[in-house]
Amino acid sequence: MNSMTGYGSGTAGSDQYFVEAELHSVNQRGLQFQVHAPREWGSLDTEIGKWLRNEVARGKVSIQLRVSRGSESDGATANWDEMDRRIGLLRQSMKRYEIGGPISSDVLYRILSDSEREGSAPEWDSIRDTTYAALNEACNAMKAMRAEEGERLRKEFVLRTDLLRQHLESITTLDQGRTVHHRDALLARLRQMNLDLNLSDERVAKEVAFLADRGDISEEITRVDSHLKALADAANSKEPSGRKIEFILQELHREFNTVGSKANLSELSAVVIEAKQELEKLREQAANVE
Repeated sequence: MNSMTGYGSGTAGSDQYFVEAELHSVNQRGLQFQVHAPREWGSLDTEIGKWLRNEVARGKVSIQLRVSRGSESDGATANWDEMDRRIGLLRQSMKRYEIGGPISSDVLYRILSDSEREGSAPEWDSIRDTTYAALNEACNAMKAMRAEEGERLRKEFVLRTDLLRQHLESITTLDQGRTVHHRDALLARLRQMNLDLNLSDERVAKEVAFLADRGDISEEITRVDSHLKALADAANSKEPSGRKIEFILQELHREFNTVGSKANLSELSAVVIEAKQELEKLREQAANVE
């Protein structure tokens, strides 16, 4: 089980260019992503989207790509043309707004850093492999965080599923002999009403049996048992199981609702309420399962 929440960063580069990649992931019903990259590379949504779909199944992923100049063999270099352009704009702004004084070394360093990051990026084809090296490193880190959070979710699911199993056992115990008791109660009420009914008549007996059988929950108990087994299997699955878990929880909620509507015993109704509270907690957690 994996969570949909995660973060990862990666770097790769050569003597000429250096690529930084950051991936942020949050919960989302399907897979949605957004790529932020240097404008010189154009739209990379199709290509990177194809790569991402092989890595994750669900989540809203933000992909940030930054490129800066690396170090040449003869030492560090700077994008001097971009530096000159920015310092020229800064001096014009200072003159326009009548701001005196020299340009500090701190300001120069910030301009230098920005010019290295935001200068003209190389063509995409020439830096594709480097970029994917950074992306893979960032994605592996993000998936590791998603797996770590997913393990915490799995433990929560195991705990809540065990509690639901205990509630089912309580319901099963309370249901033993309940149908016969309900039938006898109906017969007693008919006698108290002094109705002119022959209780030995086969037709009357069938109607009483039918009314008593309407409260039978044996089929619901069987289905809940089956759904709990499926939920445990999904929680321990190595494959993405978020959608499956959401469906199972929906079915469990429907079955417990049916049991609650058929319950004519206060103790049984109380157990159903507790079970539905546990289900609601699981549904909140399931919103973040991949």
